Amino acid sequence: LLCFMQLFIVSNRSNTWYFANNASEHFRFDADEHFLPHYQWAAPDNKKITHLDDFAEAFLAKCTLAEMISRYTVLIQSERKLMMMRPYQIYAVQAIVDCIQQNRGNGYIWHTTGSGKTLTSFKASTLLKDNPDIEKCLFVVDRKDLDRQTRQEFNRFQPGCVEENTNTETLVQRLLSDDYTDKVIVTTIQKLGLALDANHRQPYRQRLKPLRDKRMVFIFDECHRSQFGENHRAIRECFPNAQLFGFTGTPIFPENATYRTIEGEAARMVTTADIFGKQLHAYTITHA
Repeated sequence: LLCFMQLFIVSNRSNTWYFANNASEHFRFDADEHFLPHYQWAAPDNKKITHLDDFAEAFLAKCTLAEMISRYTVLIQSERKLMMMRPYQIYAVQAIVDCIQQNRGNGYIWHTTGSGKTLTSFKASTLLKDNPDIEKCLFVVDRKDLDRQTRQEFNRFQPGCVEENTNTETLVQRLLSDDYTDKVIVTTIQKLGLALDANHRQPYRQRLKPLRDKRMVFIFDECHRSQFGENHRAIRECFPNAQLFGFTGTPIFPENATYRTIEGEAARMVTTADIFGKQLHAYTITHA
């Protein structure tokens, strides 16, 4: 506990929090170190909690502290670092997990660019991995380079937790696999679209029918217009019990929407809320 609490007391010049490899390191200070808390706790509305009494009441409650240690820290094994999630990341993960556990439909997370959405989605995915009611959790990106980057980040947090889907056939095989290691899958929207295409020359969609009545979770990174239209409709048709969650730094509201046709309706302006439903948490550029 003493080591854990020093996370909030001692920082180094790079503003990176860490645990040293031996006890003597915890008490070695120099002129570049100070006693100002770089890690600031905050309420769900992102209001900073800076008074020590308020912090102790909110953070050091036994249940909260236990959750912080057991659920919301990430061990980067290759770097031997223990990283703590920021408050807004924790609230976003809690919102997604609660929404799934209570089966309350879809939602989206508005977190500004550079706020660590990959770490947030990784933690949400790994917590869902232990939920026996969820068949698969797919983390969907919209570019091949993001696919590689996301897999590298996920495997940095937990080596070997996701593997590359080199083609659509590999993706389909992992979707149908009962192996626990295939419960969380990282893929591109393009591969997913091909797997669900009813007109594709390969019968991928037919092979995926055993998953139709299963509970599937889709988490979209940068959920912009690539999720609108055909892809969204195909997911809904193939997995009617699926829950969809989107991360975005630039949500689409009525004032910046364009006219689109979705689910057979006449062309109309489509927003992020039309696709993903309610906003679960926000951490905007003004908060950052």
